[in-house]
Amino acid sequence: MSEADAQHMSKKQKTTLIVLTIVAVFLILAILAGIFAVRSRFRLKYPELIRKYSAEYGLDPTYVAGVIYTESKFRERAVSRVGARGLMQIMPKTGAEIAQALGERLDPENSDDLERLFDPETSIRYGCYYLRQQLDRFDQNAAVTLAAYNAGPEKATKWLKEYGLDDDGRIKYIPYPETSNYVTRVFGAQKIYAFLYTKELTEKTED
Repeated sequence: MSEADAQHMSKKQKTTLIVLTIVAVFLILAILAGIFAVRSRFRLKYPELIRKYSAEYGLDPTYVAGVIYTESKFRERAVSRVGARGLMQIMPKTGAEIAQALGERLDPENSDDLERLFDPETSIRYGCYYLRQQLDRFDQNAAVTLAAYNAGPEKATKWLKEYGLDDDGRIKYIPYPETSNYVTRVFGAQKIYAFLYTKELTEKTED
């Protein structure tokens, strides 16, 4: 190979390297932009409270974050069409039952008491307590627990008895499309929160 050919090959290699570098930079920027867009959609608030009460009730914090996102998209003053309130969408009657179990008092007919359900810490604490209660009730099955959280434990028990579980540990048939979609959406959100916020949701809570 002549010296001219060698120089030509060297220039060609340099050009190829520059093109590959530019492509790599654009790919990295695209990936970062995608992650930013997903983080903007799946925002995380109150990670310290999620960690605290997930630890207290033996829950996976990414599971709790998935529930909060699906229930309220982290909007503290969210109210559903049936009257559920707060980050974890606690119904007034359920809130009263949880409060009583925790040695507290919440009157579902008292507007001042109901205002407490909008408090982030109360909502997360009550929601985590209720998730743990349902997990214990349904043999630690996270999918059935979600069905119970959305539609009520009585309905989840009825469906479980009538239809049983599929190979993935989910109720084979849920007559309520909203509840069926809810279970899928929470698990999907959980995976996203586990990917995006591992550090925020798993670092130890300081005493």
